[in-house]
Order: sequence, then structure tokens, then C-alpha cells
Amino acid sequence: MSNEPLRVGIYGIGHFGYAVLRHLSEKAGQSLELRAFDRKSQVRGVLRDERRHPLFPMPVKLSEHVEIVDSEQDLVQNIDLLVLAVTSVSVREVMEKIAKVGWDKPLPVVNTAKALDFKTGRRLSEVVRETTEGVGLSAHYMALAGGTIAEDLLIRNPLGMTLAGEHAQALSTTKQVFSSANLWIQTSFDLVGVEHAAAFKNVISICAGVVRGMGLSYGAETHLISRMADEVETFCIHRLGADPRTFRTGSQCWGSDLWMSCTGKTRNRAFGELIGQGLAMDEANEIMQQQHKTIEGVQTLHALSSLVSRYAGDLRLLSTAKSVIAGAQPPQLLIDALMSDDG
Repeated sequence: MSNEPLRVGIYGIGHFGYAVLRHLSEKAGQSLELRAFDRKSQVRGVLRDERRHPLFPMPVKLSEHVEIVDSEQDLVQNIDLLVLAVTSVSVREVMEKIAKVGWDKPLPVVNTAKALDFKTGRRLSEVVRETTEGVGLSAHYMALAGGTIAEDLLIRNPLGMTLAGEHAQALSTTKQVFSSANLWIQTSFDLVGVEHAAAFKNVISICAGVVRGMGLSYGAETHLISRMADEVETFCIHRLGADPRTFRTGSQCWGSDLWMSCTGKTRNRAFGELIGQGLAMDEANEIMQQQHKTIEGVQTLHALSSLVSRYAGDLRLLSTAKSVIAGAQPPQLLIDALMSDDG
């Protein structure tokens, strides 16, 4: 990085977006010029005036060096790095708005959403590429994924994440931006593998919650997690051409994230527990929304239709999970599929 501060903008100041903003704000005023935008004017106003988030009970305040802006134009103007901290269903809309503002040189874009596009089943990198190249703009897309939840990042626990992209210089610069004494960043050129690992991990996390919600043992949970993980690994490596190293235990977007998401206090797991207790998907979603929590695993489940139709034999457990969670089939169906001789 040069002596000039890098201009970094964050779009979306929700639960995780605020944690990322707070994390990066430690460098604001020194190596970073940091600005942020959220579509909710209440969020912007309280953050600007009181340096705290109005929707989450987080005592950690925001640095005075962070600028809260009121438009996409102000966010993107002369920017060097854009961080998307929005839900997967909002990525296309947000990028279309930002693309209308435009930029003069290839723009590095980091996306924190862990899902596939719920309408098309495509990777979010493809969605961003479509929205930018369609209007003559260029973006160096990167996916950020790992076993990191907002609360842990806010209290500066020692965490790790994978940053994946296809442009070496963008990866190197962005790694320096995010790396700190409490956040270790590994880089990867396997964008296909990392995006699918992060998305499918959320579905497995929901299923682990289903098992817990059914009142079954921890051993039953780990049995299901290991079998579904094997199904995803095999599919991504042999059908999609993912790098096997993406699915190693030491991979932050897979080993760490899978472990944390499936056995920790995560929203996908909590949502799955409600399904396992007999609630319908809409009922469980409503409860989570009351807590201001979006369940990204549900978006990937919706996106699975095209993959399942083409690779039903390869995705037997994922297909069953879709039937149980999105198709209102009994949770026992997932256990029956797990224990069948076809596995």
C-alpha cells in the first residue's frame, strides 16, 4: 500500500456490516479513509450522531474517523475498495445502483454474503460481473468467508477468514486492509470453490440445527455434518472443478466456518432448530426476522433447484434437506436419507 490512505467504502451497516466497519475503523485516519452507507436513514443518523448502532445492543462505539455518507454517489466517489455487507438477495440491486454512479478504473469489490443467487442459482461473483460489465464497468470481485460472527469480531477474538478472488494485486491489497492482530486472512484464487463452500456450509448448518431441534444427540449431529460435508466436497471438486485445498480442515471458508456454523450459536443453526421442532419455514423465518437476522442458507436452498435437477444423484442429502426445509416435509425424512444404504 502507498503512503496515501486507501479509500474504502462499506455498503450496508447491518449486524455483520457494523462489525466489519468497526474492525476496519481501527485503521481509519491512518492507512484508511473509511466511509459507510446504509439505506436506512435512522441507522445513518444514529451512527453519525451517537457513533453507535440503533438496532443492536452493542456497547462498542464507532471511531470518529469514519464518515457516514447519505448516498451511493458519496460512497463510491474516488473509492479504491468497496465492501458489500448486504444480504445475498440485495447484491444485484445494490450493484445496479452503484454501477449507475460509475468509476474510472477497475474497482476491487469484497462481498461478505455467503449464498448463491436465489433466483438463478448462480454465484454472486457472476451477478456482480453481469451488473458491471453490462454497463461497461470493470470490477475485481473477491469473496470473504470464514468462521466469523459479528459479536466475535466486535470483541476482537482471534479469528480467521478466507479472501478469494482472481486478481493477485487486489487480493494482496485487500488482505492488508482486513488483516489485524485479531483477524488472520488467508487468500485463495479458487473463487468457484470458496463461493460454493460458503453457501453450502449454511445449508449444512441449518440441517445440524434440524437434528438438534428433533432432540437427537450431538453424535447424530456430527454424523449428519460429516456426511453432508463429504457430499458437498465431492460435488464441488469433481463436478465444479474446485481446488481440493479449499475443503481442507485448515481452510477458513470451510473447515473453520463449517465447524463454527454447525455447532456454534449461529443464525442458520438456530433457524434449523425451529424447523426440527416442527415449525414451517415461513414461521421460523418470521421469528428470525423479528431478531433482525437474515438466514442466508434459505436463499441457497431456493437456488438449489437447478443444481439438484442436474445432479440429483450427487446431491442426495442436499436434495432431501431442500424437501424438508423449503418443501415442508417431515424432518425425519432427512434422518431416513442419512441412514439409507444409498449413502
